[in-house]
Amino acid sequence: MKHFIVSNFLSSSNTGVEGVNASTGEPSGPDEAKGQGEENGQSGKNSQSGQNGHTDSNEHVVASGPNECEETDGGREHAVWSIEKIAFYETVLKQLIDDNLTDSFNTLKGELNLRENGNVGKNYLFNLYTNYMYKPVGKNNEEENLKQSTAYEALNKKMNIYSDSSVLNYDVKNEETRKIYSYEINDHIELIHKNKCTCCATNSTYNILCSGGSDNIIKIVKINDIKKRKVFTIDNKHTDQINCVTFHPTKNILFSASDDCSIKIMDVNKIFKKKKQQNRYKYKYKYTQEKVNELCKNCTIKDKNPFVSMYVHPCGDFLYASNKNENIIKLYDLETLTCFTSFDVNTYHTSCINNINGTSDGNIYGSVAVDGHIKFWDGHNSQLIHTQYNAHNGYSIQSIQFSKSNIYILTSGLDGQTKIWDIRNFKSLFTFGNGLSCSSNKSIFMNSESFISNIIQTNDHFTSKFYIYNSYFGNVEHSIQNIHNDMISDIVNAKDGLNVHTASHDGACKTIKIDQIYSREG
Repeated sequence: MKHFIVSNFLSSSNTGVEGVNASTGEPSGPDEAKGQGEENGQSGKNSQSGQNGHTDSNEHVVASGPNECEETDGGREHAVWSIEKIAFYETVLKQLIDDNLTDSFNTLKGELNLRENGNVGKNYLFNLYTNYMYKPVGKNNEEENLKQSTAYEALNKKMNIYSDSSVLNYDVKNEETRKIYSYEINDHIELIHKNKCTCCATNSTYNILCSGGSDNIIKIVKINDIKKRKVFTIDNKHTDQINCVTFHPTKNILFSASDDCSIKIMDVNKIFKKKKQQNRYKYKYKYTQEKVNELCKNCTIKDKNPFVSMYVHPCGDFLYASNKNENIIKLYDLETLTCFTSFDVNTYHTSCINNINGTSDGNIYGSVAVDGHIKFWDGHNSQLIHTQYNAHNGYSIQSIQFSKSNIYILTSGLDGQTKIWDIRNFKSLFTFGNGLSCSSNKSIFMNSESFISNIIQTNDHFTSKFYIYNSYFGNVEHSIQNIHNDMISDIVNAKDGLNVHTASHDGACKTIKIDQIYSREG
């Protein structure tokens, strides 16, 4: 795999990939996983001999083997049993039953003169082993992961001093004195859906805008092509609502995630070319359609649950995705579409993941979920670096975004608040919003990170509120009114200035032109 190590921390899964054999994935990942499993498997062998065991309540089972013994008249040695050791072997007997190893069960039961533990669930001992096989005994595992992480230096480095004032930098405050601005707002409809417009995205050069909707349709437009502005409609890819669209970091490759439990991967340049050929040579449409289908026949990822969020690694070779009703992040190798997930269930979120985002260098990525926690992961081996618990007072967190410097993150939750965090010490620096619970909340750093844009749907309003906040002073710069007639579901930056694109349940995807006019210093 290029620029990325799928380490022994990840396990290969061939479920949910259409038209791809998982065995064709990168061999280093499974091999390393096997090696690590063999190494850590020694602790499992020790557990069966009475050494180094744990229970769910973290009680120490027994630290030494049956070394103490007494001699009987026949010269046979019998172990001096402790209550904990009896409980351990009763659990071993239960595991043998769970695995249908009847002969081994009967042999061990006769030798020990014990019965199986009927108070524990199925595969209790095996689950205990897998839960702890990657955890060093007696150490804080999260702290150790952080110290060993390749992202550790990134977390502790001093912020570079950027000459570009558009980069947020609290170490060297770019804004010593608050400036007062007035704002002129103009909006223009770019794309229209029959029903709700649920998501939008731009490519890396900001000249292509894409939107997805509950009408199962994807629409694409070249927004800078004023003379020949044409809308391209893709209506044959999905069969249910589209929840998320995103572009490849360097190419015009579009990813769309849907309630039909699939992710479609499309080459937008080929779509433009196909439409051009279709318009020129209508009689050759059938040939052109078959050619495009042939190029894209293996560009579908399928799963058992709808996809809700995606993030493409900056190297462009890997895709992270999350599903409804699932609490894990799935990693797809885009060369083979092989799926990888983490072995360590203790690092998972406890509920559905709402959003995934990462640093521009790929060293760290973060996830937020309904459980109200923020999790930071190593971008090279997907080990958990840190969990920020109850980051929004226990409310579901809807969005996360890293700043250009990769030092700060922006999160928004259903507690009605938006927060800026410093990931070097995991401290909250600023909190925006009125703190009233809401039904939807999302924020992004604007092109100039001195400002953030926030779209929030409060429980007492039919339409969303659109705020511009000052990142350095925390004040509301401007409140934008009446740009949509329904909830705003998504927002992304446009090419110029503070301009943005918005998607709304009123069916429209718009460009919001925000002209900032300097008035005076505050």
